[in-house]
Amino acid sequence: MKQKIKSLVFSLLALTFVLLLTGCGENATPYETNNSEGYTVSVKFDANGGTFTTNTSVIVDSFNTEDISEIALISPDDTRRDNDAFTASKNGNFLAGWYKERIETTDAEGNTIYTYAGKWDFENDVLKIDKNKEYSADQPALTLYAAWVPMFEIEFYSLDSGKLVDTMQYDPTSEKQLLIPAWDEETGAVEMFDFPARKGYTYNKAYLDAEGTIELTGETLIHPGAVNEENGTATDSVLKLYVDWTEGEWYRIYNVQQFIESASLTGNYELFADLDFEGEIWPTTFMYGNFGGVIKGNGHTIKNVEATQTNNSKVNAGLFGQLTDSANISDLNFENITFTIKAGTRKVGTSYGLFAGTLSGSATLSNVNILNSHLQIDSSCYFGVDDYSIGLVCGMGDASKLATAEIDCTAVGDDAHSVKITVNGNAVTVDLES
Repeated sequence: MKQKIKSLVFSLLALTFVLLLTGCGENATPYETNNSEGYTVSVKFDANGGTFTTNTSVIVDSFNTEDISEIALISPDDTRRDNDAFTASKNGNFLAGWYKERIETTDAEGNTIYTYAGKWDFENDVLKIDKNKEYSADQPALTLYAAWVPMFEIEFYSLDSGKLVDTMQYDPTSEKQLLIPAWDEETGAVEMFDFPARKGYTYNKAYLDAEGTIELTGETLIHPGAVNEENGTATDSVLKLYVDWTEGEWYRIYNVQQFIESASLTGNYELFADLDFEGEIWPTTFMYGNFGGVIKGNGHTIKNVEATQTNNSKVNAGLFGQLTDSANISDLNFENITFTIKAGTRKVGTSYGLFAGTLSGSATLSNVNILNSHLQIDSSCYFGVDDYSIGLVCGMGDASKLATAEIDCTAVGDDAHSVKITVNGNAVTVDLES
């Protein structure tokens, strides 16, 4: 049965060698069947080291060219083919195009190098049929070779050490521009977008030179790599970026919600605004936990905090349960802080203070000020034991690490009149009057 050439793609019949077997006579080869049905002009697409989604390395389009002098080809992955069945791929490479010629050379190490010529333009090129020539389905009138180019790469080097810390591949056929990391105004964290994150570090800036003089700016990055259309090879396929990394997981804080939502005992915070906690809840993560991160206050103030210690199972409590040896807080003011101790009856082995339950010896406090603040002790607490520590600044540790500590201590609750409080420097002693 012969099939007339029709519109669109001249009614081409796209078949793999496997599919050509369908409908053949018992002893006829696929080529003989095609020849008998008039499909004598064939075009071979050679994946050239790649693989089609049909799990083959070659597909063949066959045509019945009666009364036809030109054939407009469509690419193997054209959506007009059923289910996009012929997409070609090669691991670690992207497809630069289909070429009429494949030129093989050998480099100094003996490796085979391919370059190409005659890129096929599926929009404008046509395959011309010579009416005086006899064609056979088993002899392709044209072979088109897939030209593969290794994925473009971005190498990330540490600006400080010059060492390679990460590499990412970049496919310019699917991603024309890469988003440059930027601080997220909602979360306060760095959004890495298309760039890989480095565990234990926060991206700061990137530079195009090892000396750190040409900063990567703007919102997007266009890889400088390009494909030479004439020979199907790439230039400038590797881009080197030199990144200024800051150790730790850092957040830029502009409002209270960012501070609350990013609360982490190992977090590192830089404040860019005052934080007013009126009507907000101080993170319990900080109040009971062992904080070992960093807070750079930049001269800003955290104010109007009301926090109450009510958890009997926690032995340290304050704005921070414990500031560990790695904790570092600088250039930060705390103003109008009210911390209330109201932990039921358990006080054995506990350590409480408005700023911290325990302030470790190697914790670093630089220009930290507590102003107009209040430590409150609820009369419901039982203090008939000696194994506890309460301090205005900290239950245990060196309170003199703070630059300023304006803290008073009062009793509150139904029987506040029965609680006698004695303050000696930082130390607070509580007695129940009979």
